[in-house]
Amino acid sequence: MKQELKKITDLTINDLLNNNIILPSTYFDRFNYHAKELEINLDDENFKTEIHQLISDDFQTIEKYMDIIAKSTVLLQENTKDATNAVLNKDVSSLVDIYKKMLELEHEVKNLNDKLFLDDLTNTFNKKWIYRKFLDENAKFQQYGLCVLTDVIDYSYIQKEYGELLANNLLIFAVKFMKQKLKDENIDFKIVRYNENRFLIFIVIEEKEDKKSIIDSILNLEHLLSNTTLKSNSGLFIKAKYEFKICSFEKAEESKEVFEKLLTHKKEK
Repeated sequence: MKQELKKITDLTINDLLNNNIILPSTYFDRFNYHAKELEINLDDENFKTEIHQLISDDFQTIEKYMDIIAKSTVLLQENTKDATNAVLNKDVSSLVDIYKKMLELEHEVKNLNDKLFLDDLTNTFNKKWIYRKFLDENAKFQQYGLCVLTDVIDYSYIQKEYGELLANNLLIFAVKFMKQKLKDENIDFKIVRYNENRFLIFIVIEEKEDKKSIIDSILNLEHLLSNTTLKSNSGLFIKAKYEFKICSFEKAEESKEVFEKLLTHKKEK
């Protein structure tokens, strides 16, 4: 049920991307529309029970994160105070011990950050990362570069015909393939799972770099991926369809405009 809710949410958000203002009634109308398309009855008692359980699970997760943050804050305050005293007393041994504690705290914060901004299935960034880390506070780009929308077209078909596990393995395979090929080309990139079967690849480009050569590499990547066959553990061979769309972005440009182009326009050559 959680996967179905994520699918409805993604479809709803994509519908409302062009809206500067989204009223709760507007969101619910589109959410209800897509729920009906997927033949999910929002008034069904079993559905409501599952929704309540999902909400409860989410609150427990939030409480867990808040507890980690609170403990980390207390530890940071204590370590800072201890470090100050150690410096004043020239206590080298205590400073070494505090340094070890700070490394442990840094590791804990990194783990928390990963949980907040990483997609569990594909180990790519999630949409929260785009708006919290990559864009500025006004949702504008902070650098110049290229954005690539990768659509795993056959995902829904494979999910329906062969099941969730094989469909998810297709996504994992596609992401690993793209990461390796981009690394081979020495391209600096970040991959985000935009929705269920779409990924955004952000490539920051310096002015001196050749944008055309990078676009050529991306188009070659699309060709290679589309001509690669995946073999499942059961011996099933799958040659999925993919579509890549490329759009440039400028520093201080509205991200909304770029995402709209990718979702509605044809490929940039």
